[in-house]
This record gives sequence, C-alpha cells and structure tokens, in this order.
Amino acid sequence: MANLMYLPDWTVTDYEIDSDGAYRIPASYDVAPEHCVKCGTVGNLYKHGTKTTVYVDAPVHGRQTFIEVKRARYRCRDCGGTFMQDLPDMDDSRRMTVRCREYIAAQALLKPNTHVADDVGVDEKIVRQIGKENAAVLLEDHAINIRAPRILGLDELMLGGEMRCIIVDIEDSWPIELLPSRDQGAVHRFLCTIPGREEVKVVAMDMWKPYRAAVHHAMPQAIVIVDKWHVQRLANDAMETARRRFQGLLEARDRRELKKGRKMFLTRPFNLSPMEQMNLDGWLKNTPELRGAYEAKEGFMDIWSCRKSETAKAALDDWRTSLPAHLRPVFGPVLTATKNWETEILNYFDHGRYTNAATEARNRVIKMTNRLGAGYSFPAIRARTLFGKRPGRVKKEKAAAEVARKAAMVQCDICKALFGPAIIEINHIRPIRHGGTTEVSNRQMVCPNCHRLHTEDWLKPVHDSTPLSE
Repeated sequence: MANLMYLPDWTVTDYEIDSDGAYRIPASYDVAPEHCVKCGTVGNLYKHGTKTTVYVDAPVHGRQTFIEVKRARYRCRDCGGTFMQDLPDMDDSRRMTVRCREYIAAQALLKPNTHVADDVGVDEKIVRQIGKENAAVLLEDHAINIRAPRILGLDELMLGGEMRCIIVDIEDSWPIELLPSRDQGAVHRFLCTIPGREEVKVVAMDMWKPYRAAVHHAMPQAIVIVDKWHVQRLANDAMETARRRFQGLLEARDRRELKKGRKMFLTRPFNLSPMEQMNLDGWLKNTPELRGAYEAKEGFMDIWSCRKSETAKAALDDWRTSLPAHLRPVFGPVLTATKNWETEILNYFDHGRYTNAATEARNRVIKMTNRLGAGYSFPAIRARTLFGKRPGRVKKEKAAAEVARKAAMVQCDICKALFGPAIIEINHIRPIRHGGTTEVSNRQMVCPNCHRLHTEDWLKPVHDSTPLSE
C-alpha cells in the first residue's frame, strides 16, 4: 500500500497495532541522493547497508503513531565517506516527523504539555521545548505586527502570584498583549510605544487610577469609559452589607432563610422567577431596613437605562440627593466612586455604550488555562493567551478548508457536477478511431457516471452487429 502516510516519495509496506494500541508503520524513502554530501561528487555512490530508525508521527485515529524507517546508508567511491539517506519529512534532532513537530507546536498552545505528550507519545520535556521555540517565533512576529485597536480594553488578573495587565481588542474580544505588571510605568510604556495609538477611539477599564493616567498621557484623544459592571457592583456590595447587618439581628431560623435568599436582593426584578419575586416582596414589605437599601440599589441601577449622558447625570444627581442619611455610610463607596469617576462613567452613554465584558471573559479563560497547566511560566501563559485559538476560530478554519476543497474540485462538462481531480477523466468527445482528433476542442472533463452513460455510440463496432454490452 503506497504512500499510506500521505507523504510524497514514501513507500509503506504494511502496518500493525502494537500491544499499547499504537500504530507501527514500516516505511522507506524512495529518493536516492545524487551527490556525496562530503566531497560533492555526483553519480558515484553505492548503497552501503541500511539502518532502521523509529520516528514519532502525529496521532492517527486517536492512536499514537510510530514510523519505522528503513534508511539507506551510502558510500562515495571517490572519497570513501559514508552518510545516511536524507529524509526531508523527518526532524532528525527529535526523531519525529516535521508534521508531528508542527502538531505539537500548535497543540501546546491549546492543551497542557502533559496532555499533548500523552497524545503523541513523547516526553513532556520535548513538548515544552517545542512549545517554547514556537512561542519565541510567534512572539517575535507579534512584536513586529502588533497594532493598537480602535476600541481597547484594560484589565488585570493574578498570574503566578503577581497582578498582570491584559489589553484586549474589544471589537473582536481577543487579547493583543499581556504585560508582566499592571504598574502605571509598565502600562504607560506599552501604550506610548504601540503603533496606531493615535487611532484609538475608546478605552474601557475599571476604576484604577494608574490606567487612567497612562491613557490620558499616551492617548489623549481616546475617550475613557469605566466599565458599568464595576460601578454597579459597588451598589450590590452596599446591598449585601445592609442585608448582613440586618441578618445579624434575626433569630437563627430567619437568619438562615434570609441568607438563602441573598441572590434575589442582588438580581434585577425582571430577571427573577415568580417565586423569587413573591419571596422578595414578602421580605421588603416586612423589613423597612432592607426595603430602603433595596430601593436605593435599584434606583442606582436604573441610571443605566438612560439614553444620553445629560439624562444620566440628572438621574445620578437625583439619586445622590434622595439617598437617606442613614444609608449614606453604607453607600459611601458608591458616592465616592461616582464623584471621582463621574466623567468616565457618563462617557458610557454617549460613546458607544462599550463595556469591558470581553476583557473579563478572556481573564476567566486565561485563569482556567493557567490552572490546568499548574505552573506555567509567564512567557508560556502569555503565548497561550495571545495565540491559543478561540472556539470560533476552529469553526472558521473548517469553513475555510471546505471552501478550499470546493475550489480544487473540477466540474464535469456533461452533468456540471463537481468532483475531485482524481475522479474526473479527460475523454474525447468523439473517439479517434471514429474520426476524432487529439485537438483540445475534442476533449472534455467527464465524471465516471457520464462516461458510462454517454458513450453508447462510441462502443458500436464498424459492422452492423449487436452493440457491445458494458
């Protein structure tokens, strides 16, 4: 069975499945060298024995795959030197195929190293080395091609015991950089040096003053928007504080019931189930202490239903003035944040209503990836962050592969259906023995079915006898 490995110029004699469930494929390379690699003499070589070497291949059908290559040794008649047959499809430094190395490099960005090593059948150290080399190439190319997005998101996450800054393109929800620190100096240096920074329109962030200072200096034209979730969370935290204080005054049974219902005090009313709405109404009607905090929280949340910043500012001012005195200490963080970040909060309403949700989502994925790896270095997790495929990208790649497959197909000139190039045959419209010529005008691309159904007249003999059957 020739070329079972789907590599040109190889011959596969057989295959077997060993006791470990892995494929073992004996194979030989059919291309002989033309010159001596030591002295350069052409055409004066002869075989000088063979050597069987086992190479690891990418998994096939979910099984580890090993190719047992019968590799020829050659001797030069002029210089007497010996050398092994060149195998362009093999990586001799690691005893694996080139496509296996490429498979490991791609999978190491998506899976833990131990998982890739188990899939392929190599040591984890090999996977780590290949992944490191591939990451270095990708990061070098990334440093050349990086460009600031139109809508930029800034956030931080804890990795390796340190806070790191992540920068995301909000429009496509994909990171453009992961910085080793979230300090103002590190963020400022990056924003000042990234190409295209003058084209950034909006920067979404949480309420971290170093970010704001760095953006104002490096991108003065950009509009800073505070992510609404971080502002609304302060109101939810105040509601939680009020609930816990009241909860501590209750009897054990009522305290447990109130604790079970904590979620309904934080959820917007239109997202509650009928049962939750009934329970919430019961608590609010019988506990004025909770009703005041809940109404203050909901009044603050309603500000984000405004269409323009002018109406939102008016609603925010009304909320501040109408907040009862006894609730001001509880909602103190909300009052302080809306005073210090009022401009950035109100920018949300007039500049596209952008949030940092895409950045927060990437943070969660990065943390999960880091936990699965259990001890990635910062360069390793950075490479996985920037170059690991998003779920939608796999679907796009499959669609692109399907488009490429259809583009390579050939149309039958008779039935107009598409077929693979290996199926379509070049046939003469009229056979040569019946007056046909070898000209292009007498040729057509025909599928097997049309060739069978449309050649009855061709098969008739010259004499008048029964037509030949198919």
